[in-house]
Amino acid sequence: MYQSPRKKRRRDAALDVIASHAGIVIILGFFIGMCVWAGTYVKSVVEQTEQNHTIFLDLQPRYGYAAMQDMQRLIMITQRALEAGEMTPELKKEFADAADFMYVRADTFRRMVKLERIQISSGLASIAALDSIVKIADDAISQDFPDNRKLLASLLFADTEATGNVVQFLDKMRVQAESALKTQSNALHDQKAVVFWLLLGLTLVASIAMFLLRFEVIARHAREAAEERVRFLAYFDPLTGLPNRTQFQDRLAETLQHDSPLALVYIDLDEFKLINDTYGHLAGDAVLCHVGRILSTIADKDSGFSARLGGDEFALVVMNDDINGLSSLCTRIIAKIAEPFVFEGDIFKVGVSIGLATTTQVASRATITMDMMSRVTDFALYTSKANGRKCFTVYDHVIEQLFWERRELLEELPHAIEQGDLEVYLQPKVSLPNRKVYGFEALVRWRRSGQLVLPSDFIKIAEDSGLIVDIDRFVLVSSTQLISNWNAEHGTDFSLSVNLSALHFSSSQIENQVEQALWDAAMPPRLLTLEITETSEMRDWKQASEILAEMKGLGCKISIDDFGTGFSSLAYLRTMKAQELKIDRSLVNELAASHQARLLLNSVLDIARHLELEVVIEGIETDEQAEIVCAMGGTCAQGFLFGRPLPPAEALANAMTAQEPLKSVRAS
Repeated sequence: MYQSPRKKRRRDAALDVIASHAGIVIILGFFIGMCVWAGTYVKSVVEQTEQNHTIFLDLQPRYGYAAMQDMQRLIMITQRALEAGEMTPELKKEFADAADFMYVRADTFRRMVKLERIQISSGLASIAALDSIVKIADDAISQDFPDNRKLLASLLFADTEATGNVVQFLDKMRVQAESALKTQSNALHDQKAVVFWLLLGLTLVASIAMFLLRFEVIARHAREAAEERVRFLAYFDPLTGLPNRTQFQDRLAETLQHDSPLALVYIDLDEFKLINDTYGHLAGDAVLCHVGRILSTIADKDSGFSARLGGDEFALVVMNDDINGLSSLCTRIIAKIAEPFVFEGDIFKVGVSIGLATTTQVASRATITMDMMSRVTDFALYTSKANGRKCFTVYDHVIEQLFWERRELLEELPHAIEQGDLEVYLQPKVSLPNRKVYGFEALVRWRRSGQLVLPSDFIKIAEDSGLIVDIDRFVLVSSTQLISNWNAEHGTDFSLSVNLSALHFSSSQIENQVEQALWDAAMPPRLLTLEITETSEMRDWKQASEILAEMKGLGCKISIDDFGTGFSSLAYLRTMKAQELKIDRSLVNELAASHQARLLLNSVLDIARHLELEVVIEGIETDEQAEIVCAMGGTCAQGFLFGRPLPPAEALANAMTAQEPLKSVRAS
C-alpha cells in the first residue's frame, strides 16, 4: 500500500519516540502501576478468603472420620479375641496400638473443637464420647482384658454414641463450609470483574504498542526467519548442525567432478539403539551431537567436510588417498569418539564402526560416481560391523572382490526366488531321553548354478535388501505342505519349526500369510512353531508382541531362537510371551570342559522352567554334550549329533527308520 513520504516520516518518528528509553520507561511504569494496584486488590480479596477458610483448614474434619475408623478397629480386634477365645499377645499389642491411635485422634479432635471461634455443642459431646472410648480401652489394657465380651459391649455402646455426635458435628461443619464458600464465591465474582477490566486495559495498551512498534518488523522478521529455516532444513541436520544427506551428496558429486583424489569415510555408531532405550532420546541426541562436533573438527583440520546422513550414520570426506594417513585418521576418530563424556550425570563411551574407500582404489574397476563411492564405502562399513565393530575397514582388492560377489548375489537373489532355485532342507529335533525325532526345523538353501549356497552367505544380504520376507514366505509355504503331506501319508505327527525375520513385524501381513499357509497345507496349527530371533531391526516390541499374540490365537507355538546371543534379554522373554526357548549353540560348545559353561546353561534352564517355557538345546554334536544336557533336565535337542540339515525326502526317511533310539553317528 502506497504511503506518502510525509506519513512515513511521521510514523517513523512516532516509533522512534515510543521505542526510546523514556517511552519504554513510561509504558513500563504505567503497566507496573496497574499491576501493583491490581495485585493489592487481589491480595486483600485472597486474605479475606483465607480468613474464611482458616476455620475449616484448622478443623480438618477428616480427623473425625479417622477417629471413627480407630473406634471400629478396637471393636474388630475385640471381636477377633472373642472368636479366638482369648486376647492373644498379638491381639493385645494390636489393641494397645489402636488405643494409642485413638488417644491421639481424640486429643487432636479436642484441640480443634475447643478453639475459641468454634462453639458447636455436638463437638463437645463428641469429645466426651471419644474420651469415654479411650478410658474403656485403657481400663481393659490395665486390667489385662478380664472380660472381652463386656469390653465389646462397652465399646459398641460408646461407638454408637460417639459416631452419632461426630456425624452431627461434621454435618454442622458442612453447613458452615457452604456459607464460607458462598462468601468466597462472591469475593471471586468481584475479583473477576476487576481482573477483566485490568486485562482489557492492558490488552488494549499492548495491542496499540505492538501495532505501532512491531507491525511491519514482526512480519518481515517472521518471513525472513521462515525462509532461513527452510533453507537450513533443506541442507543441514537440525540436531547436530552438520550438512545433511542432500547437501553432502551434492558436495560429494561436485567434488568428484574435479578428478582430485579423495577418501570417503562412513561412520556408524555401535549399539546406539541401546543408548536410546536405556537412557532416553535426550541422551541419544547428546551422543549424536558429541560425535558431530568431533567429526566437524576433524573435517576442518583435514580440509574436508562432514555430514550426518541420518539416524546414527555420519560421513566424512578427506581430500587425499594416502592409505597410511587415512588409516591413522580412522584410528584417531575411533579413539576420540570413545573418550568418555558426561550427560546429566551419566558417563558415555561410544564405539563406532568405520568404512573407508578412496577414489584411486575404486577407479581400478568401476567408474567413479557419487553412487558407486557410497556403495563401496557402505560395504566397507558393513565389513567392519561383521568383524566385531569398533574398528575400520579400508576398501582394498580383497574387500573389492567380496563387494562384487555380494553385489552379484544381491542381483541374482530375486531371480532365484522367482525361478525356484531355493530349496527347503530339514534338520531333526529330537527328544533327548530316547533320541527319537519328533519334529523338524525348516532351513533354506540356494542352488546357484548347480552349487549349493549356504544361508550364511546370503541370508544377511536378503535381510539388508528386504528379500528375506519373500524367502521366509517361500519356506513357510513349502515346508508346511511337505510336513503335512508326509504326516497324512504315513500317519505320523511330526511338528515343524519355521524361522521368521524381524522385518515381518513392521506390519500385520505375516499373520494372514501363516493362516493361509496352514489352510492350504491342511496342517494343524499346533504342529507349527514360529521361531523369532531378537535383532536390532526389531524396534517396536509392543507391535511385535501384538502380532505374535494374534498368531498364537491361531494355535501356533512361538519360539525364541538363538537365546544366549548378543541381543537376547529377559525383557524380551517377558514381552514376547513365547512357549518355547531355543538355546544357542554358544552355550553348549564348552559344556564338557568348562564348569562355568555348565553353570550358565543350568541357570538358563532354570529360568526357562520358572517361566514355563519348553526348551530346545541347539548345537549338540557329541554324546557327552547330550548326556550333560539330559542330566540337567533338558528334554529336547537339535544338532549334528542327531542329524544335519538334509533334503526333505532324505530327512523324513531317516526319521522313519529311526524307530529305535538314535545312534550317536556323526556325519562326516
